[in-house]
Amino acid sequence: MSKNLDTDEIRRLAVAHLFGRKATSVALVDLRDRSSLCDWFVLANCQSEVQLQAILSGVRRDLRKAGAVALRAECAAGSRWGVLDFGTVIVHVFMKDAREHYSLEKLWKDAPQEEVKAEDYPLPKTEEADDVAADEGFESEETWS
Repeated sequence: MSKNLDTDEIRRLAVAHLFGRKATSVALVDLRDRSSLCDWFVLANCQSEVQLQAILSGVRRDLRKAGAVALRAECAAGSRWGVLDFGTVIVHVFMKDAREHYSLEKLWKDAPQEEVKAEDYPLPKTEEADDVAADEGFESEETWS
Protein backbone atom coordinates (compact mmCIF):
# COMPACT_ATOMS: atom_id res chain seq x y z
CA MET A 1 0.00 0.00 0.00
CA SER A 2 1.78 3.09 -1.15
CA LYS A 3 -1.09 5.47 -0.52
CA ASN A 4 -0.40 7.74 2.45
CA LEU A 5 -3.53 8.77 4.30
CA ASP A 6 -3.60 11.79 6.55
CA THR A 7 -5.05 11.74 10.05
CA ASP A 8 -8.41 13.21 9.01
CA GLU A 9 -8.86 10.59 6.27
CA ILE A 10 -7.97 7.72 8.65
CA ARG A 11 -10.44 9.06 11.22
CA ARG A 12 -13.18 9.51 8.59
CA LEU A 13 -12.65 6.02 7.15
CA ALA A 14 -12.58 4.42 10.61
CA VAL A 15 -15.91 6.02 11.51
CA ALA A 16 -17.51 5.10 8.17
CA HIS A 17 -16.40 1.48 8.43
CA LEU A 18 -17.49 1.24 12.08
CA PHE A 19 -20.98 2.29 11.04
CA GLY A 20 -20.78 -0.01 8.02
CA ARG A 21 -20.19 -2.90 10.40
CA LYS A 22 -23.13 -1.92 12.64
CA ALA A 23 -21.21 -0.31 15.50
CA THR A 24 -23.31 2.08 17.58
CA SER A 25 -22.74 5.19 19.71
CA VAL A 26 -19.70 6.27 17.70
CA ALA A 27 -17.92 9.28 19.18
CA LEU A 28 -14.78 11.28 18.49
CA VAL A 29 -12.45 12.63 21.17
CA ASP A 30 -10.03 15.31 19.94
CA LEU A 31 -6.72 14.86 21.76
CA ARG A 32 -4.54 16.97 19.44
CA ASP A 33 -3.68 19.58 22.07
CA ARG A 34 -3.88 17.25 25.05
CA SER A 35 -1.89 14.09 24.45
CA SER A 36 1.31 12.93 22.82
CA LEU A 37 -0.20 9.44 22.47
CA CYS A 38 -2.43 10.23 19.48
CA ASP A 39 -4.55 12.96 17.90
CA TRP A 40 -7.94 11.22 18.03
CA PHE A 41 -9.81 8.50 19.85
CA VAL A 42 -12.69 6.96 17.92
CA LEU A 43 -15.03 5.19 20.36
CA ALA A 44 -17.82 2.77 19.44
CA ASN A 45 -20.13 0.20 20.99
CA CYS A 46 -21.02 -3.29 19.86
CA GLN A 47 -23.62 -5.83 20.99
CA SER A 48 -21.62 -9.03 21.54
CA GLU A 49 -18.13 -10.50 21.65
CA VAL A 50 -18.68 -11.98 18.20
CA GLN A 51 -19.59 -8.56 16.84
CA LEU A 52 -16.58 -7.03 18.66
CA GLN A 53 -14.22 -9.41 16.85
CA ALA A 54 -16.01 -8.92 13.52
CA ILE A 55 -15.91 -5.12 13.76
CA LEU A 56 -12.23 -5.03 14.70
CA SER A 57 -11.21 -7.50 11.99
CA GLY A 58 -13.34 -5.79 9.37
CA VAL A 59 -12.26 -2.22 10.15
CA ARG A 60 -8.63 -3.30 10.26
CA ARG A 61 -8.97 -4.97 6.86
CA ASP A 62 -10.99 -2.09 5.36
CA LEU A 63 -8.46 0.52 6.42
CA ARG A 64 -5.57 -1.62 5.25
CA LYS A 65 -7.22 -1.78 1.81
CA ALA A 66 -7.44 2.01 1.86
CA GLY A 67 -3.76 2.33 2.77
CA ALA A 68 -3.76 2.67 6.57
CA VAL A 69 -2.08 -0.23 8.34
CA ALA A 70 -2.76 -0.71 12.05
CA LEU A 71 0.43 -0.45 14.07
CA ARG A 72 -1.11 -2.62 16.76
CA ALA A 73 -4.38 -4.43 17.39
CA GLU A 74 -5.51 -5.86 20.70
CA CYS A 75 -8.54 -7.85 21.77
CA ALA A 76 -7.98 -10.82 24.03
CA ALA A 77 -10.39 -13.76 24.02
CA GLY A 78 -13.25 -12.99 26.38
CA SER A 79 -12.41 -9.29 26.27
CA ARG A 80 -15.16 -6.70 26.21
CA TRP A 81 -12.94 -4.03 24.62
CA GLY A 82 -10.69 -4.01 21.57
CA VAL A 83 -8.26 -1.48 20.14
CA LEU A 84 -6.86 -0.67 16.71
CA ASP A 85 -3.90 1.73 16.77
CA PHE A 86 -3.32 3.63 13.54
CA GLY A 87 -0.75 5.97 15.08
CA THR A 88 -2.53 9.32 15.13
CA VAL A 89 -5.96 7.66 15.41
CA ILE A 90 -6.81 4.97 17.95
CA VAL A 91 -10.09 3.09 17.52
CA HIS A 92 -11.71 1.62 20.64
CA VAL A 93 -14.66 -0.78 20.31
CA PHE A 94 -16.47 -1.70 23.51
CA MET A 95 -19.29 -3.80 24.78
CA LYS A 96 -21.67 -1.23 26.32
CA ASP A 97 -20.89 -2.13 29.95
CA ALA A 98 -17.13 -1.96 29.35
CA ARG A 99 -17.44 1.49 27.79
CA GLU A 100 -19.39 2.70 30.80
CA HIS A 101 -16.88 1.12 33.18
CA TYR A 102 -13.72 2.54 31.58
CA SER A 103 -15.44 5.83 30.69
CA LEU A 104 -12.78 7.27 28.40
CA GLU A 105 -15.08 10.20 27.64
CA LYS A 106 -14.99 11.19 31.33
CA LEU A 107 -11.25 10.60 31.56
CA TRP A 108 -10.77 13.08 28.69
CA LYS A 109 -13.68 15.34 29.70
CA ASP A 110 -11.66 18.49 28.94
CA ALA A 111 -11.10 17.38 25.33
CA PRO A 112 -13.59 18.31 22.61
CA GLN A 113 -15.96 15.39 21.95
CA GLU A 114 -18.61 14.70 19.39
CA GLU A 115 -21.10 11.87 18.96
CA VAL A 116 -21.28 11.29 15.21
CA LYS A 117 -24.06 10.08 12.92
CA ALA A 118 -23.83 7.39 10.25
CA GLU A 119 -25.33 9.62 7.56
CA ASP A 120 -22.40 12.04 7.95
CA TYR A 121 -19.87 9.25 7.27
CA PRO A 122 -20.84 7.30 4.14
CA LEU A 123 -18.75 4.32 3.14
CA PRO A 124 -16.41 5.07 0.25
CA LYS A 125 -17.52 3.65 -3.07
CA THR A 126 -15.42 0.68 -4.19
CA GLU A 127 -15.53 -1.77 -7.03
CA GLU A 128 -16.42 -5.31 -5.96
CA ALA A 129 -13.54 -6.66 -8.04
CA ASP A 130 -11.15 -4.42 -6.09
CA ASP A 131 -12.51 -5.80 -2.82
CA VAL A 132 -12.00 -9.40 -3.94
CA ALA A 133 -8.46 -8.67 -5.13
CA ALA A 134 -7.60 -6.84 -1.91
CA ASP A 135 -8.83 -9.79 0.17
CA GLU A 136 -6.54 -12.25 -1.57
CA GLY A 137 -3.80 -13.29 0.79
CA PHE A 138 -5.47 -11.62 3.77
CA GLU A 139 -5.59 -13.78 6.86
CA SER A 140 -8.21 -13.12 9.48
CA GLU A 141 -7.10 -12.41 13.01
CA GLU A 142 -7.23 -15.83 14.66
CA THR A 143 -5.39 -14.47 17.66
CA TRP A 144 -4.91 -10.92 18.78
CA SER A 145 -1.77 -9.78 20.50
